[in-house]
Amino acid sequence: MSIFEKRRKKLMEIMEQKGICAAVFTPSTDYRYLTGSARQPAQRITALILTQDHQRLLLPGFEAGNEKALAEELELVPYSDLEDAAQLTAGLLPTKGCAAAGREMRAGFLLALLKLTGGLHWCDADTLMTPVRRRKDPEEIRIIEEAQHMAEQALWKLIQEPLAGRTERETASKLMELRLAEGFDAVGAGIVASGPNTALPHHINGDRIITRGDILMFDIGGTYKGYHADLTRTFAVGAVPDGFSEIYSIVLKAHMAGKEAAQAGIPAAQADQKAREVIENAGYGPFFTHRLGHGIGLDVHEEPFITSTSQLPLETGNVFSCEPGIYLPGRFGVRIEDLLVMEETGARSLNRLSKELLVI
Repeated sequence: MSIFEKRRKKLMEIMEQKGICAAVFTPSTDYRYLTGSARQPAQRITALILTQDHQRLLLPGFEAGNEKALAEELELVPYSDLEDAAQLTAGLLPTKGCAAAGREMRAGFLLALLKLTGGLHWCDADTLMTPVRRRKDPEEIRIIEEAQHMAEQALWKLIQEPLAGRTERETASKLMELRLAEGFDAVGAGIVASGPNTALPHHINGDRIITRGDILMFDIGGTYKGYHADLTRTFAVGAVPDGFSEIYSIVLKAHMAGKEAAQAGIPAAQADQKAREVIENAGYGPFFTHRLGHGIGLDVHEEPFITSTSQLPLETGNVFSCEPGIYLPGRFGVRIEDLLVMEETGARSLNRLSKELLVI
């Protein structure tokens, strides 16, 4: 039995427990989690249809030959351009009960299903999928950890080069090349913020030229085998500006406090609060403007979310970021981000790159 068959079997057990008679997923990260297929949403509908009696894959007939692996696990239901995918899907569903719709389903397709399935009431499949996907299996953790190391290696290679004189966009472009060379399937520009731009947590890369004495922040990731990397490091370029060492030290202390506080069984809020206390006690509470972290996997942001209000208990197998920051408008910002995996003995970092203050 493949890992994807096991996942669908577990999902169907949860469906039975919750009294859900069917679930429909169109191409999305949920679809990939359940099938292993990286198929993307398209004009023609593809739908994984799960009921207690059947596991079917509805798809355009001329694409059925692309799914030989899935044909060994699922009943393929090909259709032609003369047929209506919504009507066909409705005909494969029970006539009454509760059906779950994948959260990334196109609105037009879902609205058509609602009209065609009057005896069903529909719910959000997140209630099924989120608890399952939140706990990563060893292979998922291995892939994410490998992706983290690839991103770190690319960043390390970049900072061996002289960066003063380059623009943020030029630097981001080079870092994209380096990450792809490390083996990522896809990468985005990420965040390359310099000087006062580092005080913007989600800065948009621009044409500012990096100069000696700047603070330089990188927030980067990439997709590898469907899973995401995510890390942030903040450096000084050539020289450390006044006040930077103090702020960096506070953020690093907060990062370590959040990591140490993260234990299986505690509410996620406790990790956020412990990190936030460090920054608040140093007098910079108003300048830590976002949550401590977020879960990561097939989506770059997924549960568990590490916020000051989340009472969701952390579980072994959770993978999430720990990324406190202090952002001083007009001056500079500091953020330090690792990915952590929750183990029975506590949170383990998936990063190797130093978090100590580096002058590059």
